[in-house]
Amino acid sequence: MFKKLVPINSSQHKDIKLKRAPNYNFAKNVHVAPLLAHEFPQASSSFPIIFHKNEENGEFHPLALLGLKKEENLMIQDGKWSANYVPASIRRYPFAAASVNGDDGNMVVCLDEEAEMFNTDEGEALFNEDGSEGEVLTQVKEFMNSFLEREAASRGFVAFVAEKELLVPRTVGYTKPDGERVNIGSFYAFDETKFNELSDEAFLEMRKRGYLPVAYAILTSMQQMETLFRLQQQQG
Repeated sequence: MFKKLVPINSSQHKDIKLKRAPNYNFAKNVHVAPLLAHEFPQASSSFPIIFHKNEENGEFHPLALLGLKKEENLMIQDGKWSANYVPASIRRYPFAAASVNGDDGNMVVCLDEEAEMFNTDEGEALFNEDGSEGEVLTQVKEFMNSFLEREAASRGFVAFVAEKELLVPRTVGYTKPDGERVNIGSFYAFDETKFNELSDEAFLEMRKRGYLPVAYAILTSMQQMETLFRLQQQQG
């Protein structure tokens, strides 16, 4: 989705304006999107919630599964978002936050310089004539700050369920109309059996931390796998 992500600079981007995208085609090649734990309850009615494991550091990252083929977003039909919920990682485009020199404690707001939403002729100016931040940029920074705060809480939840070994590897596939079985890849899923087998102490800890609604949302979301299969069959 992002092509050329660079930190926002009042000098370099002083003439840039944002014209809101008329559709979601900018995300049509996004088959998985980052998702935060606070989004799970709303997202669960729209698409499966899965996890990717970073093999270098062993950390897990929650994702919204938006399609069954790489670079194919089944949630977008004729440019429109067909699901009830749009992940925050999609809504924030063409902006994002990035760490400075790998320091997660030092983040800057960036923009995709090659995003079609940016131009110098029409739209909302990122900066005022005096060089101060425009209203749109102020709103973007507020959104990003909220996103980063919630990201920290989300990491806490994911680390907890990973420690309890509730994330297990799964392979996803679907059957084509001609009967051919297609495997689309592997990911990690929240294991309902292991969740039900948690000790009373561990379950109580999840309840005290407010994790139970999030966990149940993950389990509910897997029902949306059938929706993806149906949409894929319609695509052919």
